[in-house]
Parts: sequence; structure tokens; C-alpha cells
Amino acid sequence: MRLQADFGSDIAMVIDECPPYPCSRDDCGRAVARSGRWARQCLEIARGEGFLEAGHHLFGIVQGSSFEDLRREAAEELRALDFPGYAVGGVAVGEEEPEMLRAVAASTPHLPEDRPRYTMGLGTPAQILKMVALGVDMFDCVLPTRLARNGSAYTPDGVVNLRNERFRECREPLVAGFDNYTCRHFSAGYLRHLVMAGEILGCTLLTLHNVSFYLDLMRQVREHLEAGDFLPWSRAWIARYEAGGASRG
Repeated sequence: MRLQADFGSDIAMVIDECPPYPCSRDDCGRAVARSGRWARQCLEIARGEGFLEAGHHLFGIVQGSSFEDLRREAAEELRALDFPGYAVGGVAVGEEEPEMLRAVAASTPHLPEDRPRYTMGLGTPAQILKMVALGVDMFDCVLPTRLARNGSAYTPDGVVNLRNERFRECREPLVAGFDNYTCRHFSAGYLRHLVMAGEILGCTLLTLHNVSFYLDLMRQVREHLEAGDFLPWSRAWIARYEAGGASRG
């Protein structure tokens, strides 16, 4: 086995087994045990081959499905191995959001606070804020580009579908005052025209908007964490975002 770094040739993930959802406790326990063995082997190889000495980082991955005690055991075992970083795996695999958040909450308290904690394959803007409150530092997600390909865009008031007739004559940007390329140069009405015409430019401009929306959200997260008012700010942000989405049905 040879390790290859990802995320700009800096980070590699251990090999693990993600149990399906739902799964039995016995099946999950076997997956956790196997993932632990593989994590130890990956770490031995990373040290033996000079992978870590070369400045790369190897992340252990916590599994355990919806079984909180198995997640705690997996997290504690990985913590004892002293990885450079840790990932919470096996979430957003079919479970409802409350159960997903419980799985994250069962994992992060048992991981070291001085190492990056990363949830894999998540999530919506509101979910990201909820997971930051649980101690998560890093995320990756296909949603910004996936929604763009389907003609949808993120706003502080939830996701909007540009196919909606209400955008037909709209001369305003998607988000007033939002300083990204799409909002500076194009109206929501023009973006709707591109989407309805099947123009690839529509996907491109919405992708630029959605990705910049996520980046700006994380910028705000860092600012409010440093200011010490993250929790009240995030609760207000989530309330506005979810209320806007609910009002559109």
C-alpha cells in the first residue's frame, strides 16, 4: 500500500469501512473494528514511508453509524493513535438530519480540540453552522455545484429556484449587496433566462455564486468565533435561512 495525499497534496484519509444506514449493531461493530485495524496499519505505513515527515497529514475516520457508544469507542481509539487530524465519517448516508447531528455530537467531544475535525460530504449552510457549534472545523460538499446545475442558488433566505416565474422580470441580483462576480454583473432575471434556455453559462454563474456564498459564510463563521458571539449569531442566521425556505414551500 502506498499513501497519496489529497486536498492539494497535503492530506490523506485512512482506509475505512462505512456501514450502510440502517445497519445492525453487530454489523456496525465489525465495521468499526475493521476500520480501527486499517487506521493503525495506515498510520504505520505513513510513518514508515516518511509520509508524515514530508509534511503531509493523515486523518483517522470515526465510524459507528447511529450507535453513540460505538462512535465514542472509535473516536477514543483513533485519538490514542495521535493522528494529525480526524474525520467524522458515516453521516449523511440516508438518516434524517437530527440523527446525523446526534452522530456528529457523539464523535467530536472525544477528539482532540487542537487537531482539525472534519465531517465528510456535508452539508447545507444551516447544517454547517450546526456542526461548527458541535466542534467541527472542516467540511466538503457537492451541494453548491449540484444545485447550480439544477438552476438553484443559495441566499440568506434559503435556496431559490431560478425556474420560478417570479424571477422572469427581476432586474435585481440574487442577493443585494453580495460582492461576487455573479451578483455584481448579472440580474436574477438574466440568470433565469440562461437556466430556461439550457445555457451552460447559467450553470457556471450559479456555481460561482453558490461557491462564493459558502466561502463568505465560513468567513463570517471565523469572524464570529473570534468575536465570541458565534452561537447567537448562528441561531439567528439559521432561523432566517430556514424560515425563508419554509415560506417558499
